[in-house]
Amino acid sequence: MKTVAPEALDFAALIRPGERVFWAEATAEPVLLTRRLEAQAARCPPFQVFSVLRLGGEFAPGQAHVTVTGCGRAAEVIPANISDLGALIGGGALAPDIVLLQVCGPDAAGDYNTGIGVEFLPEAVAAARLVIAQLNPLLPWVDGDTRVAADAIDILVPAPQPPLELAPRPPGPVETAIAGHVARLVPDRATLELGLGAIPEAVTRALAGKRGLGIHSGMIGDGVMALIEAGAIDNRHKEADAGLAVATMLMGSQRLYRWAGRNPQIRLRAARYTHDAVVMSRFRRFVAINSALEIDLTGQANAETARGRQIGLVGGQMDFVRAANRAPEGRSIIALPATGRGGAGSRIVARLADGVVTTPRAEADCVVTEHGIAELRGRTLRERARALIAIADPACRAALAEAAERLA
Repeated sequence: MKTVAPEALDFAALIRPGERVFWAEATAEPVLLTRRLEAQAARCPPFQVFSVLRLGGEFAPGQAHVTVTGCGRAAEVIPANISDLGALIGGGALAPDIVLLQVCGPDAAGDYNTGIGVEFLPEAVAAARLVIAQLNPLLPWVDGDTRVAADAIDILVPAPQPPLELAPRPPGPVETAIAGHVARLVPDRATLELGLGAIPEAVTRALAGKRGLGIHSGMIGDGVMALIEAGAIDNRHKEADAGLAVATMLMGSQRLYRWAGRNPQIRLRAARYTHDAVVMSRFRRFVAINSALEIDLTGQANAETARGRQIGLVGGQMDFVRAANRAPEGRSIIALPATGRGGAGSRIVARLADGVVTTPRAEADCVVTEHGIAELRGRTLRERARALIAIADPACRAALAEAAERLA
């Protein structure tokens, strides 16, 4: 391992023509490294950027940019379930040549720690020709699949920097109403998966009166932290990882990151574990809470595109939806506002505008808006349409009912 000062890091001397560069995603992004790469991109030979979810900004134009879950401007998009990505990254079609990550440490054994995120880093580090790590003492040390051996790192760049935040915003009346309906579907002692955004954070507030809840999720945010502190989440009744809140990433405030550091209740695991069907099949009351951009009258959900623009991709939605549907007492919940921002247009539609289906109608269980709950599982297409129209915006129901007659 070689230690290099930030100002001496020269990507033009490190990247070979046609190589693929991968970095830790979302809040785990090593921002000093990615911004330095962006600043030097014009001097580098042609290379490809592969990233999953980026919060640190857009990458410079002129480089091929591939994404699998949506992160702004992308030249190419690869639809893939998160459960499949570890194998693709670890030695298959998406194996990286250069990996950028951030770490804290080392500990007494000489190991480093990836802090607030894991996802596909174990597979990416093992497959890469060159691993460059930003040494960031402001990262928390979190137990799990977060350890990185010193001999796996080729270049260490010391650079303290507060981790990226995704601080929750206070829920509005729509999110609060949706969360209240969702809470009715969550029994005590359920194991929860919560997606990303304002609605899942509002749901955590609505679950404060529950008891014996557990977490097995893609991410942990401030709302989960609050429920653990309040005692609503204790993880004692989980059939796997009892006593532990398990996720692959922390996405929230600096307070969340400090709280998670050395916290024996938290484990960050690689996505190959958190999204694995065999692992999740052990949960009896698995409740998956996700969202969508629009849902048609048959129950098909689009969580990827809006008016032809790529907003996101499949991500882990189908992994968790299938697990919840197969749990003996599980529920799969898709929660969304009845209309777009400012009341613009119904998000319950006769047909999906772009034809993109993230969750197929055969996997539809519950749909929730601020107007109520539509129970879809085991219902005919006609029954589903009626149930969905009943929770659409009142101003849109007549048009939807007319469209439903034409579809019948």
